[in-house]
Amino acid sequence: MKKLIFILLLFCISCSEQQQSNETIETDQGLSLDHRNEFRKELIEVTEDIYVGVGYGLANSIMIETENNLVIVDTLGSIERAKELYADFRNISEKPIVAIIYTHNHLDHLGGATVFFDDGNTEIYAQENIIYNLDNIATTIRPIIFQRSARQFGIPLPEEEIVHQGIGGFLEINDQSTLGLVRPTILFDEELTIKIDNLTFVLAHVPGETDDHLYVWIPEKQAVMVGDNFYRSFANLYAIRGTKFRNPMEWVESLDKIRLLNAEYLVPSHTRPISGKENVSKALTDYRDGIQFVHDQTIRYINKGLTPDEIVQKVKLPKHLAESPYLQPFYGSISSYIRSTFSGYIGWFSGNISDLHPLSAEERAQKLAAIAQKQTKISVEAENALINGEYQWALELADMLLALDPKDNAAKNIKAEAADQLSKYQLASNDYYFYKTVAGELRNEIDVNPSTPNRVTPEQLKATPMKAIMKSLPVNLNTEKAIETDRKIIFKFTDINDIFSLHIRRGVAQLSTTEIEEPDIIVNTDQQSLKEIFTGLKNIAAISLALTDGTIEVEGGKMEFLKTLSLFKD
Repeated sequence: MKKLIFILLLFCISCSEQQQSNETIETDQGLSLDHRNEFRKELIEVTEDIYVGVGYGLANSIMIETENNLVIVDTLGSIERAKELYADFRNISEKPIVAIIYTHNHLDHLGGATVFFDDGNTEIYAQENIIYNLDNIATTIRPIIFQRSARQFGIPLPEEEIVHQGIGGFLEINDQSTLGLVRPTILFDEELTIKIDNLTFVLAHVPGETDDHLYVWIPEKQAVMVGDNFYRSFANLYAIRGTKFRNPMEWVESLDKIRLLNAEYLVPSHTRPISGKENVSKALTDYRDGIQFVHDQTIRYINKGLTPDEIVQKVKLPKHLAESPYLQPFYGSISSYIRSTFSGYIGWFSGNISDLHPLSAEERAQKLAAIAQKQTKISVEAENALINGEYQWALELADMLLALDPKDNAAKNIKAEAADQLSKYQLASNDYYFYKTVAGELRNEIDVNPSTPNRVTPEQLKATPMKAIMKSLPVNLNTEKAIETDRKIIFKFTDINDIFSLHIRRGVAQLSTTEIEEPDIIVNTDQQSLKEIFTGLKNIAAISLALTDGTIEVEGGKMEFLKTLSLFKD
């Protein structure tokens, strides 16, 4: 059996994560057996002079042959596995290895470095954030990370029970392996270009699964190496072992930078490479759209006041993305991603007052056992709890009734009265007012969302940057209306030089600050007019007048512009 102690070292420098999601394709063993074929051991020639070793470890290692030298991108996770691949690389070329590039800090990409490293002759390149991650990640919370990582990777399980690790066949870091990490020798911030013989290596910072991620672009070969920012599985935007918030839109922006390269070859550090510009574009577009779709719809429902549990039930990938071979949940879990996004934007509190000061698990279990023993109705127990001064229990029972019937007025009244009573015990003003206000809402005495929309004044809008207004559009897209839409819009202004482009693509609105090719609609106006439209200060009559008097000029059809606006209304 593998020794748990090795996981401790693994997470001292923040390794790759894998979570066995309950959303995975069903099989007798829970994990997809077919997906194991993705990691079959093979040394693949991607194109002339570029080779990738797949299936030698959890991650891939890539060798690029220049005129006189070799460059290695990622080094596997152990000396033993790296030696095996090194021997196979050497069957292709005996040239000296002058550069190693780390795509990011996860140990399954770094642990075999000593095998490829020639002291004094080999430079190791990485993005500068890697140093913090190597030295500081998972030190303060090491004990709990140790426990949860062992569970997430199935480390204590017999080897025959390990089906695959979602993004690789196996985790090679165990009691039979040796780590061979070498610290980087050359660091950069945003971009670094290296010329080695006949090839150019462009290293660019593209945060995604980690904040120290980079891509390696070789223009002469039209090939890009992307580390863990793409693999053949839904992105791991939260690892259940425990991670800090991974910003989904940073990941999307990084993927968009990679898309702009228009690469012929995409070589990830997990799963197999993809060849052909059309195939690469399709893979990256599906990937970024899948991430943005879940992000935007999560924010949309957050703004409607839904809790994480409710949002998880609401947000599902549309059919064309759910069926994409690049978005199957072999690794990342969409439900975990939704909860992480909720917490990342507005914190742990769901917004439901029952979650503010919940009963302990033991007390709740005792009370449920008592109900079962008495065989009484939940509604009766909720009323009794209120009468007996068990106000938190009354809240939680009222929630059960409202889950069965959201229009149950008796349950609402119980919850309102319990909230009022609990407010009397709160020394914290935040908690006090939250209880009191929700009690008023449940009785329909208070509305925190008044029907009058014009709470923002034109004067306030003038001080709001146009970019801030535009950034609010994607998370307000009504995906049900837009799921069959493919429309490109450019916004130009008479009073600023900025340009904004919006590509509404089957339920996702991609915003950019560059002019999009082949637009369907071009809108010319001043900032204030567009701000007032997007914030609801102009009604349909005012918009129609602006379209008629020339305040807003539209190329591509005024009705098409109005139809586009309607996609952002529920």
